[in-house]
Amino acid sequence: MRRHNKISLIGFGLAGMLSISAVAPPGGSRILAEKTTDSETGLSADAPVNTEENEQNIEIRDTKESDPKEVAVTSVSFDRSALAGFTYDSTELFERINIQPTASPATSNVVQPASSNVADLPAMPAVDILPDVLPEPTQAVETGYKGMAVSLPRETYVNIRTAPNASAEKVGKIYAKAVADVLEEVPGTDGAWFKIHSGSVDGYVKAEFFAIGDNALSMTNDISTRIGTVNATNLRLRSTPDLSNNDNIITTLGSGTKATIVDEEGDFYKIELDKDYFGYIHRDYVKLEYLYSQAISLDEERIAAELAYQEQLAREAEEARLAEEARLAEEARKEAERKAEAARKAAEKRKQADAFRQQLCAYALQFVGNPYHFGGSDLINGTDCSGFVMRVYQKFGIKIERTSRKQAVTGTPVAVNLKSLRPGDLLFYETNGRINHVALYIGNGKIVHAANENFGICVWDAFYRTPCSAVSFLP
Repeated sequence: MRRHNKISLIGFGLAGMLSISAVAPPGGSRILAEKTTDSETGLSADAPVNTEENEQNIEIRDTKESDPKEVAVTSVSFDRSALAGFTYDSTELFERINIQPTASPATSNVVQPASSNVADLPAMPAVDILPDVLPEPTQAVETGYKGMAVSLPRETYVNIRTAPNASAEKVGKIYAKAVADVLEEVPGTDGAWFKIHSGSVDGYVKAEFFAIGDNALSMTNDISTRIGTVNATNLRLRSTPDLSNNDNIITTLGSGTKATIVDEEGDFYKIELDKDYFGYIHRDYVKLEYLYSQAISLDEERIAAELAYQEQLAREAEEARLAEEARLAEEARKEAERKAEAARKAAEKRKQADAFRQQLCAYALQFVGNPYHFGGSDLINGTDCSGFVMRVYQKFGIKIERTSRKQAVTGTPVAVNLKSLRPGDLLFYETNGRINHVALYIGNGKIVHAANENFGICVWDAFYRTPCSAVSFLP
């Protein structure tokens, strides 16, 4: 579960303010901090201001390997004077944490402007026509996170406890490079502890695990994600950080457009607008914000783990569904290919069969005009109907019965209609319920047969009388 708080660095000045969003690291929530900058003094949230005589340094020392608890590599003494000059309003979750300079002139590093009247400040020029020299800010304000601590454990996280001792109940975790608001320093049985507020968690952590003050401030760029929000209309996005080259204009960005700032080059921010879509925008027309990770409570961790588990199950189910769809699609593709190949082979086979039938019919037609002879089977000198079809088939290596009645019951039945009949099929006719004649169908509703003594072998209409049945001996 992620939480967002915003730390605002309040001050006067014309320098542009910028903001964007980013993803928190595992287990951490995010807080947001605005930044003010001044080109004259160089004071900014990512350039530490040394207000202490002795700057704090991070000391790296060896520690023993152990389960992630209070293991640290940072030893920082907590100087209460580091909180001087700032007041904190620790509010409920999601509300703003205000960090404001106090009014004490003795400790203030603020460069006072000639006039604090907004009307006296120079007007911002139109953004679609950028000037060669941009207006300078009129004053600078010391900025810093004097009460912010940065977790620097060697392990993944540091435990937050209900009391300042290592045996106290755990209430949350703060991961590496996450931030916390230090409420107070308290002594413990094993050294100094901080009472902190981070995210939705309040509790105690060992002071040695955290960097504070200027040390924390110097880590701003390393522990945060910078987000820029365009605060002008039609801001030019360029492919190079160069105002003098109008050939480098990629597009224009509307007010409120957000992007991740990935680098700085002179007066320009390099931004990632969409994934792998980069460009440069002038920094004076961008509001800058920082996103920081915060602590997570044990309840939030449990809920986040459950959500992550459910998301994992959903992903696995979706992956299984997609895999099954892919398997079925592949099977369907193979089946379609198989059917297509079978259809191709069947079509080729039928084509060959049709050619064979045409050859058989052509052979039979060459005997048209020869005589009919009852009981005969001589295609030249005389044959009856069954002898005629028997000899024609015999020429092509197909042996069939001698009489029409036996021929009718030994072949493969065919429906007696023009749609079903194919050249080379045999049609049978009957008288008084008894088959007594056979003919060779040659297509187009015609037959060739040995009709009788008067007509011999001839071509007639297949339905000169109604056929009683049909069979095929051919493929």
